[in-house]
Amino acid sequence: MRFKLLGQLQVHDGDRILTPQAHKQRVLLASLLLHHHTVLSVESLIDELWPDGPPRTALQALRVYISQLRKMLMSSRTPGSPALIGEPPGYYLTIDDGMLDVVEFDRHRELARVAHDRQDLETALFHYRAAAHLWRSAPLVDLREGTLIQSVTSRLEESWMGVEVGRISLEVRLAGSRGEAIAQLRGLVARYPFNEHLRALLMIALFLSGRSGDALQVYRSARECLIDELGIEPGEDLRLVHQVVLDSDPAALDNVRMWTA
Repeated sequence: MRFKLLGQLQVHDGDRILTPQAHKQRVLLASLLLHHHTVLSVESLIDELWPDGPPRTALQALRVYISQLRKMLMSSRTPGSPALIGEPPGYYLTIDDGMLDVVEFDRHRELARVAHDRQDLETALFHYRAAAHLWRSAPLVDLREGTLIQSVTSRLEESWMGVEVGRISLEVRLAGSRGEAIAQLRGLVARYPFNEHLRALLMIALFLSGRSGDALQVYRSARECLIDELGIEPGEDLRLVHQVVLDSDPAALDNVRMWTA
Protein backbone atom coordinates (compact mmCIF):
# COMPACT_ATOMS: atom_id res chain seq x y z
CA MET A 1 0.00 0.00 0.00
CA ARG A 2 0.98 3.59 -0.50
CA PHE A 3 -0.33 6.55 1.51
CA LYS A 4 0.01 10.04 0.06
CA LEU A 5 -0.44 12.98 2.41
CA LEU A 6 1.50 15.69 0.54
CA GLY A 7 -1.61 17.04 -1.12
CA GLN A 8 -5.07 15.59 -0.69
CA LEU A 9 -5.12 12.25 1.13
CA GLN A 10 -4.78 9.28 -1.22
CA VAL A 11 -4.57 5.56 -0.46
CA HIS A 12 -3.24 3.29 -3.22
CA ASP A 13 -3.18 -0.49 -3.17
CA GLY A 14 -1.51 -1.46 -6.42
CA ASP A 15 -3.87 -0.21 -9.13
CA ARG A 16 -6.75 0.23 -6.67
CA ILE A 17 -7.72 3.48 -4.94
CA LEU A 18 -8.86 2.84 -1.36
CA THR A 19 -9.13 6.42 -0.12
CA PRO A 20 -12.04 6.71 2.34
CA GLN A 21 -14.87 8.89 1.11
CA ALA A 22 -16.28 10.00 4.46
CA HIS A 23 -14.60 13.15 5.76
CA LYS A 24 -14.19 12.02 9.37
CA GLN A 25 -12.74 8.69 8.27
CA ARG A 26 -10.13 10.59 6.28
CA VAL A 27 -9.36 12.81 9.29
CA LEU A 28 -8.96 9.75 11.49
CA LEU A 29 -6.72 7.95 9.00
CA ALA A 30 -4.58 11.05 8.39
CA SER A 31 -4.12 11.57 12.14
CA LEU A 32 -3.02 7.97 12.64
CA LEU A 33 -0.68 8.09 9.64
CA LEU A 34 1.01 11.33 10.70
CA HIS A 35 1.59 9.89 14.18
CA HIS A 36 2.22 6.29 13.12
CA HIS A 37 3.75 3.96 15.71
CA THR A 38 2.47 6.35 18.40
CA VAL A 39 -0.58 5.56 20.53
CA LEU A 40 -3.15 8.34 20.16
CA SER A 41 -5.60 8.50 23.01
CA VAL A 42 -9.32 8.13 22.45
CA GLU A 43 -9.76 11.65 23.83
CA SER A 44 -7.27 13.20 21.39
CA LEU A 45 -8.89 11.40 18.45
CA ILE A 46 -12.34 12.59 19.49
CA ASP A 47 -11.02 16.15 19.81
CA GLU A 48 -9.52 15.86 16.31
CA LEU A 49 -12.75 14.57 14.79
CA TRP A 50 -14.99 17.10 16.56
CA PRO A 51 -12.84 20.18 17.32
CA ASP A 52 -15.93 22.31 18.06
CA GLY A 53 -17.13 19.84 20.67
CA PRO A 54 -18.07 16.16 20.42
CA PRO A 55 -21.61 14.82 20.32
CA ARG A 56 -22.82 12.43 23.01
CA THR A 57 -22.35 9.57 20.53
CA ALA A 58 -18.69 10.46 19.81
CA LEU A 59 -17.15 7.35 21.37
CA GLN A 60 -19.54 5.03 19.56
CA ALA A 61 -18.92 6.86 16.27
CA LEU A 62 -15.14 6.65 16.75
CA ARG A 63 -15.37 2.89 17.22
CA VAL A 64 -17.38 2.62 13.99
CA TYR A 65 -14.74 4.63 12.11
CA ILE A 66 -11.97 2.47 13.56
CA SER A 67 -13.80 -0.68 12.44
CA GLN A 68 -14.28 0.72 8.93
CA LEU A 69 -10.59 1.66 8.65
CA ARG A 70 -9.56 -1.82 9.79
CA LYS A 71 -11.71 -3.37 7.07
CA MET A 72 -10.13 -1.09 4.47
CA LEU A 73 -6.60 -1.97 5.59
CA MET A 74 -7.40 -5.69 5.74
CA SER A 75 -8.73 -5.57 2.17
CA SER A 76 -5.24 -4.76 0.89
CA ARG A 77 -3.59 -7.19 -1.48
CA THR A 78 -0.15 -5.91 -0.49
CA PRO A 79 1.95 -8.09 1.83
CA GLY A 80 2.82 -6.46 5.13
CA SER A 81 -0.04 -3.97 5.04
CA PRO A 82 -0.57 -1.62 8.00
CA ALA A 83 -2.47 -2.77 11.06
CA LEU A 84 -4.67 -0.60 13.26
CA ILE A 85 -4.02 -1.64 16.86
CA GLY A 86 -6.03 -0.84 19.95
CA GLU A 87 -3.83 -0.23 23.00
CA PRO A 88 -4.75 1.80 26.08
CA PRO A 89 -5.37 4.67 26.07
CA GLY A 90 -6.24 4.58 22.35
CA TYR A 91 -5.07 3.34 18.97
CA TYR A 92 -2.02 3.34 16.71
CA LEU A 93 -0.96 2.23 13.23
CA THR A 94 1.90 -0.15 12.54
CA ILE A 95 3.18 0.67 9.08
CA ASP A 96 6.27 0.35 6.91
CA ASP A 97 7.81 3.82 6.66
CA GLY A 98 8.31 3.26 2.93
CA MET A 99 4.54 3.40 2.46
CA LEU A 100 4.34 7.07 3.50
CA ASP A 101 5.27 9.94 1.20
CA VAL A 102 5.91 12.23 4.19
CA VAL A 103 8.62 9.87 5.45
CA GLU A 104 10.24 9.75 2.00
CA PHE A 105 10.04 13.54 1.79
CA ASP A 106 11.81 13.95 5.14
CA ARG A 107 14.43 11.35 4.19
CA HIS A 108 15.35 13.12 0.94
CA ARG A 109 15.30 16.51 2.68
CA GLU A 110 17.76 15.32 5.32
CA LEU A 111 20.03 13.65 2.74
CA ALA A 112 20.02 16.88 0.74
CA ARG A 113 20.93 18.93 3.81
CA VAL A 114 23.81 16.63 4.72
CA ALA A 115 25.16 16.63 1.15
CA HIS A 116 24.78 20.41 0.95
CA ASP A 117 26.70 20.85 4.21
CA ARG A 118 29.63 18.84 2.86
CA GLN A 119 29.48 20.74 -0.45
CA ASP A 120 28.43 17.70 -2.49
CA LEU A 121 26.15 19.94 -4.50
CA GLU A 122 25.11 17.50 -7.24
CA THR A 123 23.97 14.94 -4.67
CA ALA A 124 22.20 17.64 -2.68
CA LEU A 125 20.35 18.81 -5.79
CA PHE A 126 19.29 15.22 -6.59
CA HIS A 127 17.72 14.80 -3.15
CA TYR A 128 16.15 18.27 -3.12
CA ARG A 129 14.51 17.46 -6.46
CA ALA A 130 13.35 14.06 -5.19
CA ALA A 131 11.74 15.69 -2.15
CA ALA A 132 10.13 18.40 -4.25
CA HIS A 133 8.75 15.79 -6.67
CA LEU A 134 6.76 14.20 -3.82
CA TRP A 135 5.06 17.50 -2.94
CA ARG A 136 1.76 17.62 -4.87
CA SER A 137 0.33 20.57 -2.92
CA ALA A 138 -0.14 21.71 0.68
CA PRO A 139 -0.41 18.57 2.82
CA LEU A 140 -3.93 17.49 3.78
CA VAL A 141 -5.25 20.91 2.90
CA ASP A 142 -8.89 19.83 3.33
CA LEU A 143 -8.37 17.97 6.65
CA ARG A 144 -7.06 20.57 9.09
CA GLU A 145 -9.72 20.93 11.74
CA GLY A 146 -7.70 19.71 14.74
CA THR A 147 -4.26 19.97 16.30
CA LEU A 148 -3.06 16.41 15.58
CA ILE A 149 -2.99 17.17 11.86
CA GLN A 150 -2.15 20.87 12.04
CA SER A 151 0.90 20.34 14.24
CA VAL A 152 2.55 18.13 11.61
CA THR A 153 1.37 19.88 8.46
CA SER A 154 2.71 23.22 9.73
CA ARG A 155 6.13 21.62 10.20
CA LEU A 156 5.93 20.03 6.76
CA GLU A 157 5.18 23.37 5.11
CA GLU A 158 8.23 24.90 6.77
CA SER A 159 10.29 21.95 5.54
CA TRP A 160 8.91 22.41 2.04
CA MET A 161 10.10 26.00 1.97
CA GLY A 162 13.59 24.84 2.95
CA VAL A 163 13.54 22.22 0.19
CA GLU A 164 12.38 24.73 -2.42
CA VAL A 165 14.99 27.31 -1.44
CA GLY A 166 17.72 24.67 -1.41
CA ARG A 167 16.65 23.20 -4.74
CA ILE A 168 16.25 26.50 -6.52
CA SER A 169 19.50 27.93 -5.13
CA LEU A 170 21.42 24.93 -6.47
CA GLU A 171 19.64 25.03 -9.80
CA VAL A 172 20.58 28.71 -10.08
CA ARG A 173 24.16 27.91 -9.10
CA LEU A 174 24.69 24.74 -11.17
CA ALA A 175 22.23 24.72 -14.04
CA GLY A 176 22.94 26.25 -17.42
CA SER A 177 19.41 27.54 -17.98
CA ARG A 178 17.87 29.56 -15.16
CA GLY A 179 14.59 30.62 -16.76
CA GLU A 180 12.43 28.14 -14.83
CA ALA A 181 14.13 29.00 -11.55
CA ILE A 182 13.47 32.70 -12.14
CA ALA A 183 9.77 32.03 -12.79
CA GLN A 184 9.50 29.89 -9.64
CA LEU A 185 11.29 32.52 -7.55
CA ARG A 186 8.98 35.25 -8.80
CA GLY A 187 6.02 33.13 -7.70
CA LEU A 188 7.53 32.53 -4.26
CA VAL A 189 8.39 36.21 -3.82
CA ALA A 190 4.77 37.10 -4.62
CA ARG A 191 3.61 34.67 -1.89
CA TYR A 192 6.26 35.68 0.66
CA PRO A 193 7.10 39.33 -0.08
CA PHE A 194 9.08 39.87 3.14
CA ASN A 195 11.40 36.89 2.61
CA GLU A 196 14.71 38.56 1.75
CA HIS A 197 16.39 35.23 1.03
CA LEU A 198 14.01 34.59 -1.87
CA ARG A 199 14.49 38.08 -3.25
CA ALA A 200 18.27 37.72 -3.06
CA LEU A 201 18.14 34.39 -4.91
CA LEU A 202 15.98 36.00 -7.57
CA MET A 203 18.52 38.80 -7.94
CA ILE A 204 21.34 36.25 -8.30
CA ALA A 205 19.42 34.23 -10.88
CA LEU A 206 18.71 37.34 -12.95
CA PHE A 207 22.28 38.60 -12.62
CA LEU A 208 23.77 35.27 -13.74
CA SER A 209 21.36 35.28 -16.67
CA GLY A 210 22.75 38.61 -17.85
CA ARG A 211 19.80 40.64 -16.58
CA SER A 212 21.49 43.01 -14.14
CA GLY A 213 18.89 45.71 -14.69
CA ASP A 214 16.09 43.37 -13.68
CA ALA A 215 18.11 42.25 -10.66
CA LEU A 216 18.52 45.85 -9.52
CA GLN A 217 14.78 46.41 -9.97
CA VAL A 218 14.13 43.46 -7.66
CA TYR A 219 16.30 45.15 -5.03
CA ARG A 220 14.49 48.46 -5.44
CA SER A 221 11.12 46.73 -5.09
CA ALA A 222 12.33 44.79 -2.04
CA ARG A 223 13.64 47.93 -0.34
CA GLU A 224 10.42 49.82 -1.05
CA CYS A 225 8.31 46.94 0.30
CA LEU A 226 10.38 46.56 3.48
CA ILE A 227 10.43 50.28 4.22
CA ASP A 228 6.75 50.89 3.45
CA GLU A 229 5.37 47.80 5.19
CA LEU A 230 7.85 47.10 8.00
CA GLY A 231 9.79 50.33 8.38
CA ILE A 232 13.18 48.60 7.94
CA GLU A 233 16.01 48.62 5.43
CA PRO A 234 17.09 45.42 3.60
CA GLY A 235 19.31 43.09 5.61
CA GLU A 236 23.00 42.41 5.12
CA ASP A 237 22.63 39.48 2.71
CA LEU A 238 20.34 41.35 0.35
CA ARG A 239 22.65 44.38 0.44
CA LEU A 240 25.65 42.14 -0.36
CA VAL A 241 23.93 40.71 -3.41
CA HIS A 242 22.97 44.22 -4.46
CA GLN A 243 26.62 45.26 -4.28
CA VAL A 244 27.69 42.20 -6.31
CA VAL A 245 25.28 43.22 -9.07
CA LEU A 246 26.42 46.86 -8.95
CA ASP A 247 30.05 45.75 -9.21
CA SER A 248 29.19 43.23 -11.95
CA ASP A 249 31.44 40.72 -10.17
CA PRO A 250 30.09 37.12 -10.42
CA ALA A 251 33.17 35.76 -8.61
CA ALA A 252 32.09 37.64 -5.49
CA LEU A 253 29.03 35.39 -5.25
CA ASP A 254 31.26 32.69 -3.76
CA ASN A 255 31.37 34.78 -0.61
CA VAL A 256 27.62 35.33 -0.45
CA ARG A 257 25.81 33.29 2.19
CA MET A 258 22.70 32.94 0.03
CA TRP A 259 24.06 29.66 -1.33
CA THR A 260 23.69 27.96 2.04
CA ALA A 261 19.87 27.65 1.74
